[in-house]
Amino acid sequence: MERMTRAWDDLDRLVTAVEGRSTHLTSRIHGVDHWRAVGATAASLADVQDRTPGLEPDRQLLLLFALLHDAKRVDDGRDLEHGPRAAVLLQDLRDEGLLALDDARAAILHEALRDHTNGTLSDEPTIAVCWDADRLLIHRVGFTPNARFCSTEEGRRRADAGELPDLVGPPTWREVAALLAVA
Repeated sequence: MERMTRAWDDLDRLVTAVEGRSTHLTSRIHGVDHWRAVGATAASLADVQDRTPGLEPDRQLLLLFALLHDAKRVDDGRDLEHGPRAAVLLQDLRDEGLLALDDARAAILHEALRDHTNGTLSDEPTIAVCWDADRLLIHRVGFTPNARFCSTEEGRRRADAGELPDLVGPPTWREVAALLAVA
């Protein structure tokens, strides 16, 4: 995959801005530890996807999905509108110049954020990895990941095999960026 200009100037500044607008940051279920675990899981899925031409996800968007996807939750219950609210946050960050994404990349991330709670599947490689990275972590709330809700072959394989991501000590944002090779 060709190198593209990073969508953010300063990762720490971006993280601070998102965390400052988060509505449920300290949740043990959907808070920042979960966000970083989604980023690490996305990195491991992307490493597999990258081996298949045409299925390479946009690694910067994977990091941004991890950072934003649950940032606008209001509780740990069935908050089905948190995805659309996260998509609005994405646009706010673009409008404020904290994120430099062209319209095509922003549209992919917008869809990933907006629809990640719907339980649907995607053939778009970046969206597929985003959703699988989140869904493979469902065991944190007592559910077993189900392959029929995974969009990628690797996600389905891991769900079927019971290969669940480690939830202990999620990496820092800098480590997530390094895992995704976008540091």
